[in-house]
Amino acid sequence: MAHWSRIIVSYFRHYRLYKLELSESLNGELFYKKTIERRLNLETLQEIISEMVKEGTAEWDPPNKKTSAIIHWRKPEEWATLIYNWVFDNGMTNSILTLYEITHGELTEGLDQSVLLKALDVIVKRGQAQVFQGTSADDMGVKFFGVN
Repeated sequence: MAHWSRIIVSYFRHYRLYKLELSESLNGELFYKKTIERRLNLETLQEIISEMVKEGTAEWDPPNKKTSAIIHWRKPEEWATLIYNWVFDNGMTNSILTLYEITHGELTEGLDQSVLLKALDVIVKRGQAQVFQGTSADDMGVKFFGVN
């Protein structure tokens, strides 16, 4: 299981992917080797992801179903540090940024919104930002404070 976990995390990091749809992925290159006609079955993949959840490199999304998962090739705490440092280094503290602006930086290009929200939660708990709720996630804003 640990070997599969490393392979999945490495694959997702390499391709900058975040969400694994279990049923769909069984036909993809990660879990299906066409040359030998061999594929991982759904139950085994669910067991692998369950182990990854225990070790903190994945989480079920939604939590009550085992149909898809977020793969953490960087944990929310790591994303929080990277995002805050990017804001600080680029002189954007004490200003409000939208989620769009945050996920379209070089470092965070394409960052999954659920991963971003978890990272922002960490930043808020550290006292480094405040989140302003909008009518939807797209309308949210984040004010980063100038304390590093």
